[in-house]
Amino acid sequence: MSREKAAVLFKELIGEKAARLDGSHYNGDSAKVIAEALASFGEERAKDIAFHLTDWASDAAFIVALQLFPERFSTEEIEDGVRDFLIHAPNHVAAAAALGGWPVNNIFKIRNFLGPEDDDEGRDGVSLPEGRR
Repeated sequence: MSREKAAVLFKELIGEKAARLDGSHYNGDSAKVIAEALASFGEERAKDIAFHLTDWASDAAFIVALQLFPERFSTEEIEDGVRDFLIHAPNHVAAAAALGGWPVNNIFKIRNFLGPEDDDEGRDGVSLPEGRR
């Protein structure tokens, strides 16, 4: 629902190129350009980094659309879109960073940075909502 709304907004803004943000183009032109630019990493590693940077384009499009047009999203769409983003994008970004040789550090000092603890306490000791434990 949230991704579809973002797709509509981007189509209004940029026309047919908005289709590149739908998540099915991770092996498209942008991934090829990224892999070529990162040739110094070696062909396979560069392709893997490019994949991890482009596979979550529809999630990124939602966040950008929300930033530009918050009034066009319902509370439910925002919750769905944020949840989808947080489930999908961070692991891709972390994988791309690791493949590039850059560490993913807990610079914000978030307790249990890699996920919720077994005691149902989440980041910074805040209890996780039902269904997210």
